[in-house]
Amino acid sequence: MSYQFLKEQILERSRQLWQTLSGNHQLEIVTSPEKSTLLFLERYHSQLFPQQTPLELSNDRTILPLTLRTAELILKQVDIYYCPKRVETLLAYCDPFTAVATFLNALNFSYQQLLQFPEKQRICQAIINQFVEIDETSHNHILINEFPLYEAAATHHLKQFYQTAFAFQRAIDIILLLEHQKPRNYQRQQAKLIQFWHRQSLKDLEKTIQTLSN
Repeated sequence: MSYQFLKEQILERSRQLWQTLSGNHQLEIVTSPEKSTLLFLERYHSQLFPQQTPLELSNDRTILPLTLRTAELILKQVDIYYCPKRVETLLAYCDPFTAVATFLNALNFSYQQLLQFPEKQRICQAIINQFVEIDETSHNHILINEFPLYEAAATHHLKQFYQTAFAFQRAIDIILLLEHQKPRNYQRQQAKLIQFWHRQSLKDLEKTIQTLSN
């Protein structure tokens, strides 16, 4: 993937995002993991070095385990012993230092903060633990709008974040139930949940699950 192509993709995502925020268009459903990763990188990219540019994808399969191991070691220095799946997806587009910094930036942390302030580190560890649970229980093939999850985490209000994370997981449960049962207009219901799950109350999500389970 050339840098020019990547740049065009990111600029296109910026235009679409601006159109959404201005209320002119519905947010486009993310249709591939690549688009989801590029959109995340665009929004939260943390530039550690002046000359940092997105890396071209390598066909050498021995590279990814090395970069993943590097990211794990970087996180271990701030007592985080789990490398979130989102960090792994970023490693195809940037170096491990930038991948970790970008993910932490999405959570409203910096590496320097975590080194200096034990309380920040405690909050970050709690958030990462929740991502561990999400990664272990969620189905990776479901492409769902993750940004409300990161926005809730960025407030550092753990109770609010836990509620949002639970709603996120319940939305995935509904998407799976809809896929299994295929009621009338189920694809439209899925598409709405994929993008706007965070606009539904937990009570409404639970009611939908109960209805589909009966």
